[in-house]
Amino acid sequence: MQNIWKYIIPEKINKIWGIKMCLSILFPILTFIWKPFDLTFQQAAIVASTILVIIWWSAGIVKKIPASFFLLLMYYIFSGASVKTIISFSLSETFLMIIVTYLFSQGIANSGLIDKIFQPLLIKLVHTPCQCLIAVVGIFYLTMYVIPQPLARLIIVSSVLYHFLQHINIPEKTKNIIMYGVFVASAVVNISTKDADIILNNVAASFSKIPISNKLWAYYMFIPTLITCCLLGILFIYIFHKDLIGIPLKNIEKENKISPFSAQQKLAIGIIIMTVLLWTTNGIHGINNTLITIISTIILFAIKILHKEDWKSIDITTLIFLTAAFSIGNIIKFCGAADKVFGQLQAIFPTKFSLLYICVMILTTMLLHMILGSNTTTLSVVIPGLMILCSQIVKSPIIVFISVISVSFHAILPFHSISLMIGVSNNYYPAKYVTKLGLPVTLLVYLVVIGIYIPYWKIVGLL
Repeated sequence: MQNIWKYIIPEKINKIWGIKMCLSILFPILTFIWKPFDLTFQQAAIVASTILVIIWWSAGIVKKIPASFFLLLMYYIFSGASVKTIISFSLSETFLMIIVTYLFSQGIANSGLIDKIFQPLLIKLVHTPCQCLIAVVGIFYLTMYVIPQPLARLIIVSSVLYHFLQHINIPEKTKNIIMYGVFVASAVVNISTKDADIILNNVAASFSKIPISNKLWAYYMFIPTLITCCLLGILFIYIFHKDLIGIPLKNIEKENKISPFSAQQKLAIGIIIMTVLLWTTNGIHGINNTLITIISTIILFAIKILHKEDWKSIDITTLIFLTAAFSIGNIIKFCGAADKVFGQLQAIFPTKFSLLYICVMILTTMLLHMILGSNTTTLSVVIPGLMILCSQIVKSPIIVFISVISVSFHAILPFHSISLMIGVSNNYYPAKYVTKLGLPVTLLVYLVVIGIYIPYWKIVGLL
């Protein structure tokens, strides 16, 4: 029973906590009373509840589980949406894939692949935190088509690196920063090609009036995104340089001999390799990747690589947190608040195409992203709206690409990205890192669009 309460009751309930709680409700109350953007009573209640819970999540005033349930309850009371609509994320295939991938990545750890192959290889090739970050980017590019499901790829790569760092003698803060770098790198790499993120990019491309194939997406996006990845890496290292520069990676167990694989582990590795091959060749056989992962995970249980205690690797807090966070965009859109906010932004668009016009497109996308949270939901609101407002002036692929760039790796709070939420909820890094990097990245997005993407698109004939 004591284990349950630690997920519900704040660690310290004292005078300071009380002050934080009182301050947290101040802005939501003002929002509810003021009703900006001509919001109705119900819409104001939903927006105020959303702001309150985001503050709780970000400041850690209320634990994630009770805060998430509170938000879902407020949505049920005021939105008029069905329970199915409110918890749609927990009913989705992505939700199931996350659960199974937690178990599958634990199976990878239990198989000895990390300790006996990946870890020695990383120790041999990586000697500094900066080299580690470069290696992470390389891993994401190499596994882009090997593990097509972006969240599965992220969970597996982050799990491998987390286990690697547990055997390295460096400060805990440096480990946290490197782990944060994993999630940042994933977000940027995923916009390099259309199929690098089979969820987000395909949703975005579906709104284009001109069909965008994977080949066309890569032609327009791969090279400028690679340059952007390098620039973001430089910015990342600069911001966190005190905990990255001059710190060698020393293996704690350097002198330990690596034991050979057992017959059971060899069988598990064979299953893992077969799973990855099936993921990679999905376009040929057409078998659902989630189904493949479920079957592989069941087999890993059957051969005793996974055990009943490994069910604990599924982070229930994260799953509840994601369900609530993903409901934000859906419900704000469902109740009409998103349309009212978007309608107020129409007046700020210039009459002719220019760099200022591009900047306004980015600003519009970012503002709605700050409100809606979910990348997918933001794009599903922004792109159709921008198509109506801008399609006579800007080509639809450009609208799609600018929208994707504006939300993919830009986040001020963890709830702005499902991948960042997973990282924070797994305690890989604190939420404050997201804000620390996110604020300068806001400016970087404008700079890379104007200084890299736009000139490149002119060279290749998109503009």
